[in-house]
Amino acid sequence: MIKKILQKNENKVIAKNYFFLVLLQAANYVLPLLTLPYLVRVLGAERYGLVMFAQSLAIFFNVFVDFGFSLSGTREISLQRNNKSKLSKIFWGIILIKLVLIVISFFIIITIVYNFDRFSNDVELYLLSFGMVVGQALFPVWFFQGIEKMKFITYINIFSKVVFTLLVFLLIKQTEDYKLVPLFNSLGYILGGLFGLFFSLKYINFRKPGFSLIKSLLRDSFKLFVSNFAISLYTASNVFILGLFAGNTIVGVYSSFEKLIIAIKNGFIPIYQAIFPWLSKQPNKAKIIAKITPFIVFIGMVISTVIFIFGTQIIEIIYSDSLISSYSGVFKILGLIALFSGWNMLYNTLYFPSTKEYGTRMKILITGGILNILFGVVVAKLYGIFGMAYVVVSTELLLLILGRYYYKKKKKKEFESQIT
Repeated sequence: MIKKILQKNENKVIAKNYFFLVLLQAANYVLPLLTLPYLVRVLGAERYGLVMFAQSLAIFFNVFVDFGFSLSGTREISLQRNNKSKLSKIFWGIILIKLVLIVISFFIIITIVYNFDRFSNDVELYLLSFGMVVGQALFPVWFFQGIEKMKFITYINIFSKVVFTLLVFLLIKQTEDYKLVPLFNSLGYILGGLFGLFFSLKYINFRKPGFSLIKSLLRDSFKLFVSNFAISLYTASNVFILGLFAGNTIVGVYSSFEKLIIAIKNGFIPIYQAIFPWLSKQPNKAKIIAKITPFIVFIGMVISTVIFIFGTQIIEIIYSDSLISSYSGVFKILGLIALFSGWNMLYNTLYFPSTKEYGTRMKILITGGILNILFGVVVAKLYGIFGMAYVVVSTELLLLILGRYYYKKKKKKEFESQIT
């Protein structure tokens, strides 16, 4: 289905970007998955859970520093790709905003880790994890995606993740080495970010962004930032909540499942990222989304079914840990995310941003995020890890229902405007 659409619309460029985006996602999620079973065995569920808890805090700051530019930046760069002067101003405007947000974030995390007992016992762990925030802020994926040149940063990202993977296997040998995980992870992100920033200079000049441009970038991206923060409320917050109420060991178990599910979930992202710059310029966006939907739903159903049937065996093979295997039912529940999330992202990650319906997207994601937090806190206290799994799946289903509802409303308006 997607192939037929691409054949009619500059398929070579989109297919090429898709290929490199797949490699990019593989570097981001598949390579870390290679170290996952090893880290769980060497560090143990409790220490691994502590590392994941610190990482979940860093994710909140990632969302803050990104400020929605992963979507709005891509869109603006795509629209101005043939105007080097405007392209350069937008680029440096976004970089400047991100640098300021990094400084603000650093002062916030310093305040948190030195003033709350839950964090002050492992200050180094949280500060080392913050390096991921710096690295991702420097890595201009949004720029290369906008100009539809993913080759360089894909290679850079793969290189940095390979370095991280090798360091883990070579230097982490015992439980006490747990602080090396965020250190190596942050070094990989920062190294990739610096190289990505360097290669971007090939396509731009230095142009000082004016105050009006900075203000415009912030205004246009604010709703996306709020939306992405809402996303973090039903992703990173789940690990965070379990860490507060259920302890590091349960966090380690849950994170072991969540890492696998996120890798599967993010398998849809290269498709959406490759299509997004092109779709943003098309007049019949709703019609294109309708053609893609059956393909996405079919893939999601296949993956969810495989996890439901073979989930226990998959967990036993990957982790070989009796404690983690005893919770394999949680993994089967989370498997439904492959269907619900892949489908709802079609609307909330691809369609609404491409139509600049940032407000609609924000309403949907805030609703899901707030309900996830409210029910997550209550359910985590009463039913622990199983309750949290049901809350997460229910949130993804709610996002699908809301996303499809507003998509159909927008599709109807689009069809009526074409008739008139």
